Amino acid sequence: MTGLPTTLGYRMYDADNHLYETADAFTRYLPDDRRRDFFWTTDDAGHRHLVVGGRLWDYLPNPTFDPIGVAGCLTDVFARGASMLEARNAGYTFEPLAGRPEYQHPGPRLARMDDQGVDATLLFPTLVSGLEEATADDPGLTADLVRSFDRWLDDHWGFARDGRLFAVPVLSLADPDEAVRLLDWLLDRGARAVMVRPAPVPTAQGMRSPGDPMFDPVWGRCQEAGTLVCGHLSASGYHRYTGDWTGVYQMRPHLPQGPFAAIATHARAIMDFVTAMVVHGAVARHPRLRLVSVENGADWVPWLLSRFAVEHSRYPGSFPEDPVDAFERCVWVVPHWEEPVADLATHIPVERILAGSDFPHTDGLADPTDFAKSLDGVGSDDARRILRDNLRQLLAAA
Repeated sequence: MTGLPTTLGYRMYDADNHLYETADAFTRYLPDDRRRDFFWTTDDAGHRHLVVGGRLWDYLPNPTFDPIGVAGCLTDVFARGASMLEARNAGYTFEPLAGRPEYQHPGPRLARMDDQGVDATLLFPTLVSGLEEATADDPGLTADLVRSFDRWLDDHWGFARDGRLFAVPVLSLADPDEAVRLLDWLLDRGARAVMVRPAPVPTAQGMRSPGDPMFDPVWGRCQEAGTLVCGHLSASGYHRYTGDWTGVYQMRPHLPQGPFAAIATHARAIMDFVTAMVVHGAVARHPRLRLVSVENGADWVPWLLSRFAVEHSRYPGSFPEDPVDAFERCVWVVPHWEEPVADLATHIPVERILAGSDFPHTDGLADPTDFAKSLDGVGSDDARRILRDNLRQLLAAA
């Protein structure tokens, strides 16, 4: 490994890194009878697109990731207070994917981590975060695509490569029995964390809360194994609500949704997910379950805790336990790099805060250890907990 980053004196544990899927990420292990339900197609201009369930899947405008946005190219634009439209029009810069093998292959990624001063990381996929919304009307297709994807992720990246790259597989709850089978397979393969969409679950029996007892076999296994249940920002379906106001009903992150949708949906999915897990009793029934909010920011935390306190004071018999206590016991939060982390630490224990760079996304940090700049007002011991020790301890216990 190379020398320590000059600003820290120790190596970072990053709770939010990303990979970019290769073209065969979903198809390498896809059953033959599903290949008509998920395939690549090329338009007249030579651009490649994905078709899922008979529909064009336009979650991302360029699912090949080539060319790719330069890591961190939007951070300065957003820091200047530009609108999202201005940032996307003026701030994007691109480069050939071939020049960034670390985005799609583990060997180069480990070398890049050495250069960045990153000891270990949770490594999340990118394109797959839109999958379950696209297949919500077909739980069987969801299950087949998720299992195929997770097999690719294990094959291509591994779930705990060199004890440093902890690739995070997807766990869909759409078919609870299949979720248990898949989780057992993931745990057998060494997975330390799973990525769960923070949203109501579209099952064959209709929509269900993730806190419903029907999912207790899943949460029980996660608790027993110490698995991190990561509610990562995803296409969670909330634009079906703001669409009545904006006319935009699909979650396509590459299209500006405007300030109304940004305000109305901000952190709604993760707040509702955490609320469901607490109020519907999942964490009361599984008190050692570990939920991690990733890429949802943290400014929602004080509001939710205040609502928990107010509603519990009014109707304590409606809760399986004190919801604030449940949150502090079972929830870890990855704030955005631009948020005042010192303020967050006045609302939740510092042991529940994790640093995440969102590298190599355009609005993330090109140098993950720059997250330390968000820690003004945080003491050096607590800063080390946030930047390294908290996630290290979580992964060691998983």
